[in-house]
Amino acid sequence: MALTRDARRRLGAGVAAAFATAAAIAWLVLWNPWRYYPPAELDHVAMPLADIGLQFPQGREGIDYFGTLRMDVYIDAAGRVDEVRILESTVPLQFQRSAVAAFSKARFEPARRMGRAVKSVKRVEVRFEAPLRELNRGS
Repeated sequence: MALTRDARRRLGAGVAAAFATAAAIAWLVLWNPWRYYPPAELDHVAMPLADIGLQFPQGREGIDYFGTLRMDVYIDAAGRVDEVRILESTVPLQFQRSAVAAFSKARFEPARRMGRAVKSVKRVEVRFEAPLRELNRGS
């Protein structure tokens, strides 16, 4: 059964539309510009370009505080921090604020996926520990 010229034209247009749709879906899956990729989906994870500069705030009544803070740092394709979200914390609010402020100002070498800079999310754990003191104070 031979197709008429009009039927071939409509078939060609349908195939072209299907191909364009498939290409658009593939582009969104591979290069989704709105998605922050986790480390498992990256060729190269984002790395800080300099020391984060995290300050150790003084604990209450001069007592040093110990604890852990877990957070997600959302980094754009240019290496700037878009957002910092605290996931878990065993430290007081002043320690959380100090860490969020330090990571928010940090610059990163962007993550890469298939050779292209992409947005990423970096899971960070900060452990606050008391600085070492002299063992024999007053001796």
